[in-house]
Amino acid sequence: MGSTPLRATAVEQALAGQPATEEGVAAAAALAAEGTNPPSDLNGDADYRRHLATVLTRRAVLSAAGRS
Repeated sequence: MGSTPLRATAVEQALAGQPATEEGVAAAAALAAEGTNPPSDLNGDADYRRHLATVLTRRAVLSAAGRS
């Protein structure tokens, strides 16, 4: 998204103590996008970058849970 890493605490809180269900992971991944304010540039506009945040967060969580 940008040059500074951010901790997605809302995503962490949504996932803490919960099973890694498709619905729960999708909801948490949506929080990742909501917590960003990416810039638009030649490589992608802000909406595309928020979409990437959702997709990549979902993939990472499912992979970590062994459900990829």
